[in-house]
Amino acid sequence: MTFVVARVEMEEPGKELSGPLVDDEPGDWQVTRAPQTRWGRWWELHPAALRTVTVVALAWGGGYISWRLLETGRGTNPEAFYLLWVVELYSLLSLVLLAWFGWRWSEPRRPSATPGHRVDVFVTTYNEPVDVVEATLAGCAALRYPHETFLLDDGRRSEMAILAEEWGARYMSRPDNTHAKAGNINHALGITNGDLIFCLDADHVPLPDALDALVGYFDDDKVALVQSPHDFYNQDSVQHYEAGRHEQSMFFEVICPGKDRHNGVFWCGSAALLRRAALVEIGGVSIETIAEDFHSTAKMHRAGWTTRYHDEILVQGLAPQNLDGYLLQRDRWARGNLAVLHLPESPLSCHPGLGLRQRLSYIGSVFAYGAGVTRLLLIGLLVAVLVGGVLPARMSVLSLAVLWAPWTMLAVVSTNALCRGHLRLGEASHNTLLAAAVFTRALRCVVLPSRAKFKVTPKVGVDAGGFHSLARLRLVTVLGVTLALSLVWRALALFGYVHARTLPQWAATFVMALGTWELYRIVHSLRIVFRRRQRRAHPRFGCLAPATIANQANELSYGRVIDVSVSGVGLLVATEIEEGSLLHLEFALPDLDGGILTVTLAVAVQSVRSDQSAGWRIGASITEMDGASRANLVRYCYVVHPCARLRKSRLESQEQTVSSLIAMDAGTSVIHAAKVDGAAMVERPAVG
Repeated sequence: MTFVVARVEMEEPGKELSGPLVDDEPGDWQVTRAPQTRWGRWWELHPAALRTVTVVALAWGGGYISWRLLETGRGTNPEAFYLLWVVELYSLLSLVLLAWFGWRWSEPRRPSATPGHRVDVFVTTYNEPVDVVEATLAGCAALRYPHETFLLDDGRRSEMAILAEEWGARYMSRPDNTHAKAGNINHALGITNGDLIFCLDADHVPLPDALDALVGYFDDDKVALVQSPHDFYNQDSVQHYEAGRHEQSMFFEVICPGKDRHNGVFWCGSAALLRRAALVEIGGVSIETIAEDFHSTAKMHRAGWTTRYHDEILVQGLAPQNLDGYLLQRDRWARGNLAVLHLPESPLSCHPGLGLRQRLSYIGSVFAYGAGVTRLLLIGLLVAVLVGGVLPARMSVLSLAVLWAPWTMLAVVSTNALCRGHLRLGEASHNTLLAAAVFTRALRCVVLPSRAKFKVTPKVGVDAGGFHSLARLRLVTVLGVTLALSLVWRALALFGYVHARTLPQWAATFVMALGTWELYRIVHSLRIVFRRRQRRAHPRFGCLAPATIANQANELSYGRVIDVSVSGVGLLVATEIEEGSLLHLEFALPDLDGGILTVTLAVAVQSVRSDQSAGWRIGASITEMDGASRANLVRYCYVVHPCARLRKSRLESQEQTVSSLIAMDAGTSVIHAAKVDGAAMVERPAVG
């Protein structure tokens, strides 16, 4: 067998990744946005087509919903008729609000950072693990704009004080936890003096240029707040659809830019820069509800301040790892935001201060929480029609084809267009079903505001899936089973096996088709959560770092580190290593400034599997690591790697180059990384 040797220059550690990972040359900057589907990008590039289909859909929907109210109620069950009409009206109004926010899209911009603003960075924490907070402090230490970082610890933990000192932050605590996060920030406001405050949750890691991107907005003395998107480094979370695109992508990519046009952007809790004077004027962060961010913004708007949205990913957070954390977070958001409707800052009140466009922006935010109850009502109506023969509307096949079908098609197409590829309809359906029970329960806050305690979203944990997840969605599960039995019952009735209240033949067929489609959506969502498994405690980050490997007998070999986390590494080696082996690794990772981050650690091999195209893949857990190596590993994982990925750096092109060298054309091959004359050698069989 002949071999071709591909040589990748590595005369000294880190040389192939030398040079800064972030290019600061004027004119080279571009906004990093969430990925889009192909059709979504097409709609974004053809705004005239988008607006045309939206106008036609809204006009047709208005005509249809009016016709439904005036012409289809005779001889129907009144309760079922009005319930179905309300569900359809909600769909039309949702499209109206989506069009209000997403009517046009403007290229994001970055104002020049203005020197002279004093910035305090507030990192709020209560019970988050040390490694989560450490990642955030590492990001704060890398911020380029002059600032001072404060770790606001409501847990009063000695390990947090030590951590703050290690990363150059000031530790701050208070004697009690009154008013939770809002009280924590208000306490810090009284003993700090920065002009601007960069608020970060304990799990939100800023990129080095985050403050540079936001500070320039505050040259306008009326600006109280600039919000940036929430994005996440654990891209296999329960709310992710694919790498870089998640449940909140549409909100931050479509809704928030629309809110920016209407001066209706609200503080989303983290990744926001605020003006101290604005907070002081409204009496500090609001404590009346558990949605202190949403409520505080409404107060600032009423006081005449403006808010802005910066459409660029500047912070990487930790999304809920499992369904429990996801539902807890959504429940808190819903109860807190809906409770604002009872307060003087309510967009529904007659109090002065909020403009019409601002009111519509706030109403759009709380209106979304009605999606769950309307979906459950629709499923209940389908069951009532299938089992009880209840007739919610009376229409002919012709009117169904001429009025209902075009409206449904236009609504689907226009919604897809307005979402611009950041949310598919199937994904929207899945999200609605997951949170349906949570949002429905939260609606009580419109009448009776919740007094529940603020609960922090868990930052760690695994997702076992299975029946535990189904139990968390018991209402949807029960409705799915009921709908399935209802379809069977109506099918048996059609064939004369059981006696059921009759429906017109075409109506029974039509309702069964709708019921089958809805059942498919329910089963699909339940299947996703049932089959989901997330057992890794820490997300892994890709790299390509030649490594020296020493076993217990101090025998040296060489391989390549292909991914890292603060608790483990992935290796690519030429020869098999036994599971359970203890190894000593040395390797170097690239830093932001063109330097290197050296890492030395001891690991235990946890998994070994053969890779026909690349030798052996080893999964190992870290058993021992010195402080300097841990700091370097944290910096690479949570600062360097996200910055490189999001800023389109040289790291990406280097990874692609090296990956192409180890891509195998033959079915069986061998990869051998050896340190020969300071070079990393990659051997593979020649083809042909």
